[in-house]
Amino acid sequence: MQIDSPSQAALFAAIDTTWPAFAFHRHNGWLLREGAGGGQRVSAATVLPGAQNPDIGSAADKMHSMGQNALFMVRSQDGDLDARLAEQGYKIVDPVTILITPTESLLTMAGKQHQRVTTLNTPDTTAKEVWGNGGIYQPRLNVMARVKTAKTIISAGYMGVAFAACHEGIAMVHAVEVSKNHRRKGVANALMHQAARWAMQHECTWLAVLTVRANTPACALYDRLKMKQAAAYHYRQLASG
Repeated sequence: MQIDSPSQAALFAAIDTTWPAFAFHRHNGWLLREGAGGGQRVSAATVLPGAQNPDIGSAADKMHSMGQNALFMVRSQDGDLDARLAEQGYKIVDPVTILITPTESLLTMAGKQHQRVTTLNTPDTTAKEVWGNGGIYQPRLNVMARVKTAKTIISAGYMGVAFAACHEGIAMVHAVEVSKNHRRKGVANALMHQAARWAMQHECTWLAVLTVRANTPACALYDRLKMKQAAAYHYRQLASG
């Protein structure tokens, strides 16, 4: 039976739920994210629904007052904003794609699953070390700790680790990291299959993941897993910002 794909609005809501900012602020037609050092995704501003051409300078000033650079997330519906930001000298940074697959479809795929993977309630020392070696430090661990919905750490020990959380039938996988000496050995594949098993247990019909388009190995993995693009966005920031 074919199931309806989640809407782009549902996917972006899932991002904010499963990888939440430290705080959200509504300001003059903007949703501003206070990131507390947790990276771009939790520190970017987006236009609130129904807002008409909200002032970019007002948002930038507010972000600066929070100790953050002015950073804007531009989605497919934000064409006018994209043009206005470009006119003001904001450059495109890190185009991102959101990929999805039905959870059951991934589970029924044949493939190597020889890695022994487990799920953890909180990251253990090994998970923290693997993430740290990949540049995922405490501020991003704090993002994971803030999630209020069902969540899990997917661990392949010193070989790799990932984080997953649920929002209204969507399980989003974040922070997939495979140790350098264990890449191209099926570890990431095993992590994603375990994420799908966990998602099924939590009644999530869709599995989703985000990746920067420039991350060729990750894009190749998700293509092999038959994950399809469902939405996309990019950031814009001043070149000097």
